[in-house]
Amino acid sequence: MSEVIKEVGSGARRAWQAVQGVVFLVGVAIVAALLFAPKLGLFLLWDVLIPVAPLLLVVAPGLWRNVCPLGTFSLLPAHARVSKKRPISREWQSRLLAIAVLLLLVIVPLRHPLLDRYGVLTGIVLVAVAALAVALGFVFDLKSAWCSGLCPVYPVEMLYGSRPLVAVPNVQCRTCSNCVAPCRDSRNGLTPLDVGRSGPGRTAALVLVGGFPGFVLGWYLVELQAGWSLGGEVLWSYGLSFAGLAASLVVFLVLWRVAPKGRELLARVFAALAISIYYWFKLPVVLGLSGDGSHALVSLKGVAPDWTIWVLRLGMGALLFGLLLGRAAVRGWSPRPPLAGVTT
Repeated sequence: MSEVIKEVGSGARRAWQAVQGVVFLVGVAIVAALLFAPKLGLFLLWDVLIPVAPLLLVVAPGLWRNVCPLGTFSLLPAHARVSKKRPISREWQSRLLAIAVLLLLVIVPLRHPLLDRYGVLTGIVLVAVAALAVALGFVFDLKSAWCSGLCPVYPVEMLYGSRPLVAVPNVQCRTCSNCVAPCRDSRNGLTPLDVGRSGPGRTAALVLVGGFPGFVLGWYLVELQAGWSLGGEVLWSYGLSFAGLAASLVVFLVLWRVAPKGRELLARVFAALAISIYYWFKLPVVLGLSGDGSHALVSLKGVAPDWTIWVLRLGMGALLFGLLLGRAAVRGWSPRPPLAGVTT
């Protein structure tokens, strides 16, 4: 019996399946809330789930890969053995990565004028995305088309998850069919640049890695004014976000060119910058130290002194840089399942 099968025994697999089921139901509940109780749904999505997700991708990306509701949904046809399991070529892997990055960069700026305001619209978008994910699962093999292809979170998983603190077994794939190469779940330290080695995926990977810190900063600097038209709000949100992306990308490409031997480290520095910028702005809001308190999970306003916000920001930044820069890529996301048709 293979080592992986021993590590993921029937009892452990049932426990993972229970967790997957619970998280899937949580995802369904959030979508239902978006559609029928929009204010609650928006809070659960943008103020509970999303603030936790980036840190989870740094600490234990394999955990997210195991329990992501959309991932579970997309793999239902494969687990039910009704998928056609068509392979995806290397060329299409590159194209799907480019499309995933494009989707990420298109969707995020829409939060300010639309998705942060209108829960029903956000719920409809999530339902459409879920339908696409499961439709791809009916046609293509395992994780190839969605989880390791078109999902807009996939590039961010690679960007933040190259140095996992915790590695867990892969329980979504019982056997490995080499549906993608390189496989995100079995290779150490994989980044978008490793997946996007040629074609449009290469360009998309460089744009994401180099431009994401500025993109995140530009997005947080967006402030919409009362009386603006929807078109004006959309233009301002995209304008600042992409201006930040362009500035960050120029700096990255210059450093990329002048220091070719330090490119791997450079990519991790920019990944650490991007997620540190995110929590620089988001952490005080989550803790009620910034903003009007409507987006806080726990309010420390009036409890903690004013300087606490700077200690938290600097502490979180130091932690994230330490996790992404201070550790070697000695473990992959999860042990690789046995190859399909191979017994050990």
